Amino acid sequence: MSGYPSDGYSYGAAQPNYGFEGKNGMTKSPFGRSQRRSINLPALALCLVVPWLIFASVYSLCSLAIHYQNPEFVLCGEAAAGALVLVIAYSALQNLRSGEDGQSTWYFFLLLCCGANLALAIIVGNMNYRTNMVPFMDVNNMNDYDMVNPAESKGNQLMDAGRIHFVPESKLDITHSMGFRNMDTYCVAPISIGEQDNYDFWAVGLNCCSGHVADFHCGEFNNPTAHAGLRLMRDDLRSYFRLAVQQAEAAYNIRANHPIFFYWMQDPSTEISAYESAAYTNWMVGIFVAFGVQLLLVVVATVAFAKLC
Repeated sequence: MSGYPSDGYSYGAAQPNYGFEGKNGMTKSPFGRSQRRSINLPALALCLVVPWLIFASVYSLCSLAIHYQNPEFVLCGEAAAGALVLVIAYSALQNLRSGEDGQSTWYFFLLLCCGANLALAIIVGNMNYRTNMVPFMDVNNMNDYDMVNPAESKGNQLMDAGRIHFVPESKLDITHSMGFRNMDTYCVAPISIGEQDNYDFWAVGLNCCSGHVADFHCGEFNNPTAHAGLRLMRDDLRSYFRLAVQQAEAAYNIRANHPIFFYWMQDPSTEISAYESAAYTNWMVGIFVAFGVQLLLVVVATVAFAKLC
């Protein structure tokens, strides 16, 4: 008797087939096992790589500039990833019905990981896209104007402005600032050079004034070198800032024929570039974190399934 456990084979017998060929010459699933306690490397590789590739590809499509430039392509990519998950689900059900030992467990683990990675990629990718990439792309696609005189220029002349650098004499007119309250306080202050007949350029901010007195303190309001504005792009906020301007018109007997809104700052280009950097940083971190989490799940699953055998 040998001192080793019996594995069902002897030196005179036919040796086992270590490929993916099953009984009767049929192709065997990579999730099958030739020995009870052997580590199924093909199954581990599939469970590590396939879910992570689904996350990486869909997350990249949802997060980056291609989503802004070609949203139809992003939808096609999401649909293709969803179709792959459905194929895996069908294979898992087929193997569950066949009753082959050790296959269905790995198939359903792969299905769960792929489905979760697809859902997370869409959710987190769109969050990164809306929070960082959209503000960058919106402003970057608009015009940049330099040396604009707010006393001479009209708002309807610069409707395509994403960034405006005003003349050095321009400043915030805090005495004509106003706040409109609707849950949040929407604060506005005209950008002007002394007294004007018309005020079309307004600095804005959220919850940075009392709304009762002229105490606007939004953005770089106290920076003497700030003479520029970054365009407000959020449609859901614009109507409330218009109401604040209308209140200012009534309270101070001034006119704003075509008001456009800006965040007051010294360097809008640096500010908007920070959105792009944040988008790509979040994308890169997400890719690496997803791989690490998937690797951990595969290790935990391997240990857990080994105990069930």
